Amino acid sequence: MAFKKPVVNKITADISDLTIYLRSVKKFGKTTLFRDVVMEKYGDPERGLLIGCGGEVGYSLLDNLNYTQIESYQDLIELGNWLVTKKGEEHNIEMIAFDTVDELVLICDRETIARSVEETKKPCRSIKGAFGGFGSGQQYTANNLIKPFMSTLKKNGFGIWAIAHTSMKTIKNKGDLEEDGYQMLTSNLEKNAESAFGDIFDITLTGVIDRTYNTKVKDGFGGKKVKENFIDEEVRKLYFRGTSVIDAGGRFADDAVPEYLVFDKKNMAAEFIKTVEEGIEKSKTDLTPVDKKKTKKVEEKVEVKADTDEVGDPTDGGIFDDKISEPTEDIESLKKQIIEKCKELGGTKNENVMKAVKELGNPNSLTDIDKAKEYLEFISKGDN
Repeated sequence: MAFKKPVVNKITADISDLTIYLRSVKKFGKTTLFRDVVMEKYGDPERGLLIGCGGEVGYSLLDNLNYTQIESYQDLIELGNWLVTKKGEEHNIEMIAFDTVDELVLICDRETIARSVEETKKPCRSIKGAFGGFGSGQQYTANNLIKPFMSTLKKNGFGIWAIAHTSMKTIKNKGDLEEDGYQMLTSNLEKNAESAFGDIFDITLTGVIDRTYNTKVKDGFGGKKVKENFIDEEVRKLYFRGTSVIDAGGRFADDAVPEYLVFDKKNMAAEFIKTVEEGIEKSKTDLTPVDKKKTKKVEEKVEVKADTDEVGDPTDGGIFDDKISEPTEDIESLKKQIIEKCKELGGTKNENVMKAVKELGNPNSLTDIDKAKEYLEFISKGDN
């Protein structure tokens, strides 16, 4: 990947730009929420894609859901390649959900085990023993397989949801004694896998079903009175901010979003989108008029430099194990490549360059990507 010089980030209040890590208890409605958000946002199921992972098939009764299923790491790589290289040609997908990442981690763990055997030449039967054990296998899965994959999808313009389950865990801080710690509702993933999503995604949301129980007395065996507990009230809550017992949070500014959203309607998509996008808007930096005046010229200068200066080797690999193509080229990057190639070949002193200018025109005037690619190929014939 080529190194790009810094540019000032300007956020847009669009939920499709976000990476969302959504965990909850079973049957909360995670997959349904994703489907409903896609339909609310675009009105077209093909603008979203639910990726069922491994043994998790939770979409059988969901109408208007665009989906596929992956069973292996090779499936994942081939799917990623298709998503990146065929966008705008074979699909117009904007948002992707992995359901569930619990199963996705298991798929990637199998790949880690296979690589451990290949690289260390030692037998390995579980992820705990991969690459010498002591957590090395889990770290490899998180850092070498999952994080680069998700990062590449994000860089190629996809909004990503990672759907997972929850469990109560005992949380201990470094230096705590054996009896220390506290209970928290969080992901049921192992800590390295959890970091692959919790640390790099924009928002971590946790769904909870609060139940209020009551007791009634009824006749039991032999006429004996017995007490029976029953659910008196059930409230579904999706937490945007963490509490002392619920793990959640995001990169929103203080008070930009509520602590939780009550899921009390059949379709919560409109309210969910409104809450998130208003939260993004409220999280924007509020510069005073004086601040704006001071920074205006600096921002303009940085933006121009970011568009024109790029450093590094653009042919460097590493994306999706070198099996996935780089982001689709745009006309400006191709024009820049053409101009650099012309200079490299000697400019007007090169016969092929002059012939290209005569037959295909000034490279600065190119507007068609296919013609730009043809131009680059044409002048490269003189690169002997």
